[in-house]
Amino acid sequence: MGKIRGASVLGTLEYARNTFGNDALARLIRSLPAAARETLGDGLTTSIVTNGWYECGLVSDLTREIDRTCGTGDLALARAVGKHVAFQDVNRFFKWLLRVSGPATLFTRAGSVWKNYYSDGRYVFEGAEGKHASIRLEDWDCADAVICARVQGWMEKALELTLGGAGRAVIRESAHLTRDPAVCASTFCRYEAEWS
Repeated sequence: MGKIRGASVLGTLEYARNTFGNDALARLIRSLPAAARETLGDGLTTSIVTNGWYECGLVSDLTREIDRTCGTGDLALARAVGKHVAFQDVNRFFKWLLRVSGPATLFTRAGSVWKNYYSDGRYVFEGAEGKHASIRLEDWDCADAVICARVQGWMEKALELTLGGAGRAVIRESAHLTRDPAVCASTFCRYEAEWS
């Protein structure tokens, strides 16, 4: 399975701690498999490093447990975690993305930072027309329902930050692990962005 940067793991821990408290975070971690507990520590003290690479399953398991335990199990909290991490990422590393000329440019340039977060997969900008853009993630081992919900939240928040509060953004996954040789040789997930 593919790997994900430690910044995403740390952002997930921070989201759980800030939103639900230290006790809830400790309960969440205790409910994870032993290997995940060993990697995460107690959540407050952890050996996770921002630029390290970690199995996507670790982030998926932690996020799913947050959603199951503190939410309703519908992955709404997975999307919320993605938004939280996007806010951190954009403010920490990618302020330049906020200076681009508009949403379509944001989606065009986002491909250049994909490998900063994921060890595998290809980000393909399919195009933009009016207030709609489409991207495709190809050959991506991390693409489970939880990680895809996080990606939707991340893209939505990045788009909201690009719009600067002057509009509304909606991201939806229109294809999940689809195989269509007319599009590409591997499986892909497609995301549609709309804004006003």
